Amino acid sequence: MKRLLGASLCIWGICVVQTAIAQEKRAVKGTVRDAQGAAIPGVTVGVKHTATGAVTGPDGVFRLNASEQDTLVISFIGYDKKEVAVKQQTDLKIKLDASATSLNETVVVGYGVQKKVNLSGAVTSVNFDKTMQSRPVTDLSTALSGMAPGVSISQASGQPGRENAAIRIRGVGTLNDANPFILVDGIESNMSDVNMADVESISVLKDAAAAAIYGSRAANGVVLITTKKGKKGKTSVSYNGYYGVQKATKLFDMVSDYPTYMQLMNRIAVSDNPGSTLPFKQATIDSWKNATDRTLFPNTDWMDVLFGQGQLTGHTVSVSGGSEKTSYYMSLDYLHNEGIMKNTSQDRYMMRVNADHEISKKIKIGANIALTWKDRKEPQDVGTVLTNAASTTPGMTPKITDANGTRYGGRNTDDENGQLDNPLQYIETWFRPNRQQRTFAKVYGEWAIVEGLKLQVNGAADYFNTSQKNYAYAGAIQNRWNFQKNIVAQQLDQQPATLAQLDSTNLHLTYFATLNYNKNFGADHHFNALAGMSSESIKGTLFTGSIQNFPTNDTWELGAGLEQPKVGGTSNLYRIISYFGRINYDYKNKYLLEANLRRDGSSKFRSGLQYGTYPSFSAAWRLLEEPFLKDAIPGWVNNLKVRASWGKLGNDRIPLFSYMSLYSAGQNYSYGGTISAGVTPLTMANPNITWEKTTTSNLGVDANLFNDHFNLTFDVFKRRTSDILVKLGLSSLYGGLTPPYQNVGVVDNKGWELTMGYNNKAGAVSYGISGNVSNIKNEVVKYQGNAFSTIAGAAVIKEGWSIGSLYGLQTAGIFQNDDDVKAWAAQRTAGLNKPGDLRFVDVTGDKVVNGSDRVNMGNTIPKWYFGLNLNAGYKGFDLALLFQGVGGVNRYYQDNWYTTGIRSGREINAEMLNAWTPENPNTNIPRLTAASNTDNTQANTFWVQNASFVRLKNIQLSYTIPKKMFNSTLQSIRVYVNAQNAFTWTKFKGLDPEVSDYSQSGIQYPNVRVISGGVNVIF
Repeated sequence: MKRLLGASLCIWGICVVQTAIAQEKRAVKGTVRDAQGAAIPGVTVGVKHTATGAVTGPDGVFRLNASEQDTLVISFIGYDKKEVAVKQQTDLKIKLDASATSLNETVVVGYGVQKKVNLSGAVTSVNFDKTMQSRPVTDLSTALSGMAPGVSISQASGQPGRENAAIRIRGVGTLNDANPFILVDGIESNMSDVNMADVESISVLKDAAAAAIYGSRAANGVVLITTKKGKKGKTSVSYNGYYGVQKATKLFDMVSDYPTYMQLMNRIAVSDNPGSTLPFKQATIDSWKNATDRTLFPNTDWMDVLFGQGQLTGHTVSVSGGSEKTSYYMSLDYLHNEGIMKNTSQDRYMMRVNADHEISKKIKIGANIALTWKDRKEPQDVGTVLTNAASTTPGMTPKITDANGTRYGGRNTDDENGQLDNPLQYIETWFRPNRQQRTFAKVYGEWAIVEGLKLQVNGAADYFNTSQKNYAYAGAIQNRWNFQKNIVAQQLDQQPATLAQLDSTNLHLTYFATLNYNKNFGADHHFNALAGMSSESIKGTLFTGSIQNFPTNDTWELGAGLEQPKVGGTSNLYRIISYFGRINYDYKNKYLLEANLRRDGSSKFRSGLQYGTYPSFSAAWRLLEEPFLKDAIPGWVNNLKVRASWGKLGNDRIPLFSYMSLYSAGQNYSYGGTISAGVTPLTMANPNITWEKTTTSNLGVDANLFNDHFNLTFDVFKRRTSDILVKLGLSSLYGGLTPPYQNVGVVDNKGWELTMGYNNKAGAVSYGISGNVSNIKNEVVKYQGNAFSTIAGAAVIKEGWSIGSLYGLQTAGIFQNDDDVKAWAAQRTAGLNKPGDLRFVDVTGDKVVNGSDRVNMGNTIPKWYFGLNLNAGYKGFDLALLFQGVGGVNRYYQDNWYTTGIRSGREINAEMLNAWTPENPNTNIPRLTAASNTDNTQANTFWVQNASFVRLKNIQLSYTIPKKMFNSTLQSIRVYVNAQNAFTWTKFKGLDPEVSDYSQSGIQYPNVRVISGGVNVIF
């Protein structure tokens, strides 16, 4: 027994000694890296069940004391938590895997990137996944539709080469240029010159806190486009190609049956004067009804003549890869876009090279080079063609080509107006080819001076050249024919062959340097500071020349013309210099603070007023990091952050030299009977103009729920733009002088934005839904007192109203009989209205309807914007749908294509067949009258339409072929079909609700619906 007790005590003693040795603390070092091998700074490393811990430095290295029995717990936002047993290791190599959470996303911000979870400003990042990049989008700007809250995209035209969309971020804040500041790889550029397949990400900076680092040009928001870079490893080659056909989303429905048209014109002729002679004889109407030869007796639908089916095809090849020290990305892109109107097309060629090289561990250099070449073809002026297209009739034969050559039609009956336009003639004999070339090059260098301190220097040159010719064949507007009688119906002046040419260049030089310092103080305090300066200059030149009379129709050069040579030209120079800085601080990744300051100097203002200073401040609080709140918040809440920001920005987007008096040369004066050359004043000077100023405040909440399957972002904001530069009217005493700019306007935009998304899997099925909605109220706070300023048609600017509000008379139905007319307030200055006319409300109650009774008829800036994305995937099949729309918006729609005031020799909209007559009293359309009668066509609410719409912007079905089915040298093969602008739901009766606004008429090149199919192959 004693022996056993002794042995037990001996064993116990040995164990105690060994345990004591094992629990002895010693220095332990480690490095934390991500899956790609990059060091991760700021990682928390703690000893499990103890208070011992450390934080990794900029190189990912940590040091602490631990025993062999200890377990280290490694955690960092956006990565899966990891536990590592120390054992006998003294230099640990730890790899963290990115967690399946959106908190891990990095977002491009001004002069850098940030983790999404650390943002304190209002920033939206657009996801450019495989579905997005294989859409047949001919212009990158149109791709943002419905993708970001508070961002409005309005495509101006479906014409090849002119699709560039208007982008508005959080409404319209100025009466001048309201476009956002767009940067590509940190340099101001044009979205139209970026290939969609080259885009890595797009960030939209919406509040002053996010955008203030860009100062004066960020007042309307900032769009940051980052292009792809190469990755270390095996070279990857990708090809994407597609072919599609396109047609107009909608065309006008016009009266194309000529007998019906003639009967309507007869009715209109006697509508105001019953004794008037009918323009069309019944014999003429009967001859058309009974005819079988529709060449000589045509019922021409001019929409079918002008518009047909276009096609487009695109090819992109990209190569990326890299070694240990060098990475590269290269791409070539070709797009052929043949429009839906004859002689409208564009060929676009793009090339991009992005390269980075690590000279040493501390020095890195890189370059971005992009080349763009565009050849656009169009008639001399598409807008004029479409306007003239309304000045014709269905009784005209477009053209006949026979042994006598090509002849264009005029009227085929003497009853018709002799002054008809033939739009096909313009399309086929007038030309305006346009060539654009852009060469962009950026080089940069980085120097990691010491740990945490980095210097970056950037230089860029952007050279843009446009060459355009306008020419018309000799006798292009030739005589127009009556093909029934085979005689000239309309004799026109024979114009000589004419060429007008312009060449413009624009050289944009940019230099900026930043010094960035990143430092962690202990485990809790994280500090980052950025200081920088930039200098930019933009020099433009313009040359114009024209000449007439060419020996043939094949020698369209200025040197080949024989008569009337003219030349002109000008140049300009714009400069801006800036100094900026930013400080970021966070405590335990819990309290986030940021401050920005920028000072800009612009050559658009006189000395002494050239500089503006723009500060911003923002803060965020991550509630889940608070111990006293963590237990009170449900476990299904993965992230909860509140944000607040305030900032001030500027805007100098007015023409150069606006503070100076401008004069025009080449004006002749008479002195004592002798003609002498001289100059004349054009614009008055106002040397005291200075920056527009925009102040923005923002409150926001970000939440991630249910293991990050559901995410939510909500923002409320107010943006006030003051000292808006506008031109107020001058007294007639000043003659024809253009008034100067003045800092007098104030505009408010208030609203909120909500984004929600849910993604999950159910077995082999993956699915997701995400949507965004924004509500924005626009108001002109200060302009010119109670005065109105008409800006286009019925759109005005008035204090207390939205920019571009519609102003006119309120309708109250239609007069049905003479007693109805007599009982109503007087609407005409002389005489009485007729049954079938619109009744207008006597707002003032004085028994007279006049200009004093006009009211606000609606707003042309939408109050609601929304987008919805749906996607699903199953065993290689993927389906994605994108819906986009706006609400709470009106358009004033009355033009040559849609009116009850009919001019002789003009088209008539088919909807006017339902106009009021004694036999058709139950209609809301007033009677048809001659265009000279403006009783019903003056600005009134009948012509105001609800332009809200929902559009299925894109639908795509794709299939990724299983790898086992093809050669192992291929990485992926994906085939897809796609429909762009597939369906539109709207009450708007014009061509497209997305196109028209208060500054545009309804007569435009229609938007297009594109059906395409393609393949994406990765080698």
